[in-house]
Formats: sequence, C-alpha cells, structure tokens
Amino acid sequence: MGQGMKIMLNHKAYATDKVQPYIEFTFRVGGNTVAYALNDEKRYQAEVLINVDVIRDDQVVNNLHYILVSESFADSVVSGRPDFGDVQNLPVDNGDYYLSFSFKDLHGDTTTASYVDYISVHFPKDSVCTSGIDLLSDVRTAEPGDLYAKYGLSMTPLFYNFAGEQLYNLPFVMEVYNTERFFGKGKQFLAKCYIEFLENHKLATPQSIMTLNVKTAPVALVFSRFNIYQLPSGNYNLVTEIMDMDSTVYCVNRCFFQRSNPGMSLRVENYDNVVVENTFVATITDKKQLEDYVASLYPIATNMERDFFDKRMKKVSFEMLQKFFYSFWITRNPNDPEGEWLAYQKKVDFVQKAFGSKLVKGYRTDRGRVYLQYGPPNDIKDAPFDPTAYPYQVWHYYHLQDQNNVKFVFWCPAEVTNDYELLHSDKVDEPHDPSWQMRLVKRIHQQENYQITKPDDYFGNEMDNYWRFND
Repeated sequence: MGQGMKIMLNHKAYATDKVQPYIEFTFRVGGNTVAYALNDEKRYQAEVLINVDVIRDDQVVNNLHYILVSESFADSVVSGRPDFGDVQNLPVDNGDYYLSFSFKDLHGDTTTASYVDYISVHFPKDSVCTSGIDLLSDVRTAEPGDLYAKYGLSMTPLFYNFAGEQLYNLPFVMEVYNTERFFGKGKQFLAKCYIEFLENHKLATPQSIMTLNVKTAPVALVFSRFNIYQLPSGNYNLVTEIMDMDSTVYCVNRCFFQRSNPGMSLRVENYDNVVVENTFVATITDKKQLEDYVASLYPIATNMERDFFDKRMKKVSFEMLQKFFYSFWITRNPNDPEGEWLAYQKKVDFVQKAFGSKLVKGYRTDRGRVYLQYGPPNDIKDAPFDPTAYPYQVWHYYHLQDQNNVKFVFWCPAEVTNDYELLHSDKVDEPHDPSWQMRLVKRIHQQENYQITKPDDYFGNEMDNYWRFND
C-alpha cells in the first residue's frame, strides 16, 4: 500500500430479474494517494492489487483477485491525478457471509491494507423482496465510460453513508423483486419512505416522509431523494416499506447513515410550551435527583438531545429541566410516558448493580451505556483469567438495528476494578480497533510493529473463538 493510500469501497446485495443473488462491489482509489511507475508504453500508471474473499462457514465460496489500474500519464508528477475505480459483481447463494478485503499499492509501500465486513444475502423467490438501499451523493446524466452508470444515470455512492453538511439532498435507490408475481403485471404498488432516528425509530421530522407510486416490473425501482438541509447532526435510518395499494406491508428495509450538520442544534425554547403540571414529572422536586434522571437518558438519546446534556443541562432552570425530561418521554410514548420512564429506570437500576460503583454511575460505564442503548446481548463470553491478556468480555448481538452478528469487546486494564472499557466493536459508529487483540496482551507482548494485529498463539487463548464463534 502506498503511504497514505486512500481507498473507498461500497458493497450491496442485489438480485437479477430471475431473483438470482449477487454482491456488487464498488472501489474508488484516491489518485494522489498511490505511487506511479512506468508501464510497457513508457507512461506512468498506478496499480492496486484488490482481493476479496466471500466466506461462508469458513469456506471461500467466491472471490475477486485482480489489479486495478489508473489512467496513464506522460510524467511522474502525482499532483492532480484523478481518482480511479471499478465496479465488480460476484454471484452467491442466499446466506450470511464474511467479506475479507485486502488492498496493496504495487508501486508503493509493501504493506497490505486489510478489512473484514459482514453481509446478509436474502432474496426468497416466494415473496416480495428488495436489494439494499443505495444512498447516493450525486445523480446526473450518465456519459460514456462513466464508472457509476446505472439505470441510464450516473449514481455516485455515498461512501461510508456519511452525509456532510454540504449535502442538502440525499438521493437513494433500491430494487424490488417479484412485484409482478404478487401485484400483477403493469400494476402499481406503494413505497413508503421516511427517515427515522437510529436510537428510537421515531420519525426524524414531519417532512421526512413520502409515499411513492411504483409500477411493477421484473426489477422495479424505488428512486427518490430527501431534502436534508435542516436535518440535524445525528445517526439515522432511511426506511422503505413496500406495500400493496391497500397499504398492506410486504417488506421493510433500513439503511443507516450519519448526518453532520453543525448549523442545526437543539433549541431550549422548543420546550417553552411543554406543560408538566399534573404529570409524573411534577412529583420530582429534588434537582439533583432530576439531574441524575436526565443524565441517565444519555445512552438512548438522539445526538441533538445529547447536545442538550453536553452544553445546556447545568445552565437551564429546574423548570426547564422538568420540561425537557417530560418531553423526552412523551415523544417516545404519548399514551404512557410515565410507564415508559419506569421501564427504563429498571434498566438503569440493573446496570448500576451490574456495572456501577459508589464512584461511577452504571449508566456512565461503557458496559452500562451499551446495555441501555442496545439492550442485553444474546451471549457474553467472559475471560477474567486469561493467562496472558487483561480481563475482557465479548458481547454478542445476533441482530442489532440494521446489522447482524455484532460484537463488543470490553477490557479491564486496571484489573482490580469492575469498570470495563469498550475496546473494540464492529457496530457502525462505535470504537473500532483492528489491533484489539494486541492491546489485550500488551502487558506481556511489547511490540512496535503495528501491522501485526494478533499475538502468537498461546495456551488458554480464546480470543478468536470468542470473536468469531460465539453463536
């Protein structure tokens, strides 16, 4: 890999008009981040080795292995080189797969960049189903040779599903299969599309919802865009619901994206008209207790609500704090806000007993935050007495929001406390450290080669087993 080589990748599961599944891979290499060398025509060209293994049950069922080349240039000056990329498809069967990627700049640094991801491919032939939702950063008329040409348009993927503040519109596209079989040829069906908060699945804004009329086809397209100019910074899902004309839902699809929009923030005056008299909140009269209750909401709050905790909670009046607390719960359960709070309070009490102490509130610990935010894991592997590693735990969620097979690694470098810290996770928007295994054994293995991500095997080492096989 050339020093500082940047490569962006995008992958989605699709199917043909015969509902035969495949995975589409899009690669984009930063033209100024790779090395160039003379080719056979005496022109300067970059070459990047790309390898992708599609793995199921520890077996490689399909793979890509090829060299991606750039344009060629008459001189060796690398400034201003355009990005270059490629789109490749691999047929697969329905199932769950690990995707193992590796990239190497053949004319630059000798090291190889590696990355592992997970994808679920599910296209039943006996029901309406959809591809993954493709979020886009740009849509325009396709020109000959356009890398991102699709459906007669040039559709640039929104790499990493990150919508920066300069993006005012969010285009998206999705394929729908088996519509003619279930809705009839030449008929119409509905696609309800909306943006919800990732944390609580509530509608983000009243404007972030639309219902589209779509015509059936062997591969029907749902294609539109949302205006996200006023969408605050935070984590969201773009959701599609495929329905018949009687509004019966056939399938639901979600796609995570992260919005950065620092110009939009929560306004305290939004709570001026909230009335707390004769509600359960009016019975909370101790300010310190209420501050503790409000602080305990942080793990399940939206990013905009967290902005209130970080910048305003200590500055607002007690009455405004009451209004915020009541508004928080009534927006989540208008019929029974008190019941919703009491159910959550039981979870807060649990994490206090399980992970907290007299010095640290349970909801402020990493394990407490993850438990409150995502719920209890399906499985926990505990390794308090590994002969070489610091004490650690691996939490496994079979399904978590829009991801499958998600894990969290917590460790306790202090060893004598119960305050385990989050070391690594494959959950989107959580701390990610490919060298987490080396950090766990750092007290024994002091090493300086940061390309090494795993320690040599030793007696009692269960890290790989706990990470990969705790199903």
